[in-house]
Amino acid sequence: MYLWQLSIIGFLQFYDTGVYLAASIHLVSGIMPYRDFVFVQPPGIMLLMSPVALFSRVFGSHDGFVLARVVSAVVTALNAVLLAWLVRHRGRVAMLIAGAGLVLLPVDGFVSSGLRLEPFCICFILFGSLVIFSNEHGRGRPSTRQLAIGGVLFGFAALIKLWAFFPLLALVICLLLRYRSRALIFVGTAIASFVALSLPFFLSAPRTFLSEVFVEQLFRKADNVTGAAGIIGRLADMTGFSYSSITPTNAEVVIAFVGMFCLVAIAYGPRFECDAVDLFLLLAAVFTVSGLLVAPEYFSYYGYFAAPFLLGVAGISVGRLGPRFKKILNGVNASTFIRRLAARVAALTGIILVVALVLYSTTFYSLAARFGISAKVIAPITRFVPAGSCVLYTEVAFGVFTNRLQTSQPDCPSVVDPGGMWFAWGYHMVPPTAAFVSEWKTNFVDAQYVVAQSSMSGPQSAFLDTWRSSNIPWDRGLTKWFKNHYRLVFENGGLYIYENVSKI
Repeated sequence: MYLWQLSIIGFLQFYDTGVYLAASIHLVSGIMPYRDFVFVQPPGIMLLMSPVALFSRVFGSHDGFVLARVVSAVVTALNAVLLAWLVRHRGRVAMLIAGAGLVLLPVDGFVSSGLRLEPFCICFILFGSLVIFSNEHGRGRPSTRQLAIGGVLFGFAALIKLWAFFPLLALVICLLLRYRSRALIFVGTAIASFVALSLPFFLSAPRTFLSEVFVEQLFRKADNVTGAAGIIGRLADMTGFSYSSITPTNAEVVIAFVGMFCLVAIAYGPRFECDAVDLFLLLAAVFTVSGLLVAPEYFSYYGYFAAPFLLGVAGISVGRLGPRFKKILNGVNASTFIRRLAARVAALTGIILVVALVLYSTTFYSLAARFGISAKVIAPITRFVPAGSCVLYTEVAFGVFTNRLQTSQPDCPSVVDPGGMWFAWGYHMVPPTAAFVSEWKTNFVDAQYVVAQSSMSGPQSAFLDTWRSSNIPWDRGLTKWFKNHYRLVFENGGLYIYENVSKI
């Protein structure tokens, strides 16, 4: 399914893919994040995408863009396999609920259609969990080597996205309850791997590294868009069906999570034996869901990060209750014919449900792909912007997709994430500061072209207060300067290309 969606013209998300891939290409080119450009995430994804970035330098960033999407699709599919394998001790039904459930959620199609942090972070978390719990079902203790490898994998997961702290904390609690001080091996290697891989970036720009990786990640201010979702809305996103034609209503969300709570309360009762994996997934689900519910900034696709833990707990709960259900069914006085008929009806119902969800997911993707950016829309960039030019993009994915990211101009500003640049300046909640406006004016002075998704040549009044909805901190002075120094050379389909008249 994930590989099939790569054949669709257009894709579900664009901005983040461009940011992460462009940052990786800059990194392998010797342009350091945090020092030379703003990057408000840990450096893990850049390290992970470095081979793709090297491929992009040789064969072009457009082909690198395609390769990054293929890698993301494979990793997202791999996560379903890893999750199913993690709950295998509870039987095939548990594996089916966890693995197939993770595949069929529409939000998975969204995060796998481009380059997102969540699938890669989850992949390392699941790998680390499998390494540590590989001996659990044989009642063996994890070796020092397993704890160390698991710690390294969790440390790298945190290097991709700091949310890895939630499942890491859950795993530490499980290890402390069973193995006491040996849990320190896991904690120590996780911290050591995170610090060791972060050290070069920290040494190159200590203050901005700490600010962009930790301060902006942990203390982001919610603006009136990303912070608007309430508790019920966020729980709805965690079902994985938000923004689809079968988005659950508030009542359905409450019923679903109350039912989930009751199922878990029964399955994790004192009458049932609890393996470490069972406890880990339960604690990881509780910590992750709680963290997402209280986070000041929130996007609907964040629900993917909670999905593996929720589905894992659901699968384990059904698996734990399975023997009891079987015992009850065996006590029912029914003929062999009736039993076989009921089993076949249940199997057929399951198959129909899976097929229906597969068909729905593909239909959902085809319809939602209209939100993507097709090659026809951005093809004019290659016609009006010469290769090697210094270009500023409101969405750097335009440059990546058209092989117009790398420049031969030594003084060209490296602007990867215009939206992220706002984080240190008020999150669109306050007017831009003079220093922020001056920074963008300097960028405009050095650039030869500007590629944007909105017009920058309207009447003066049109720019007043537009900083609230723009990636550029417009004020009256910057607006006037831009109009005097740039001219529009192309406009069509939501794409605007401007040329710096002083650079002609």
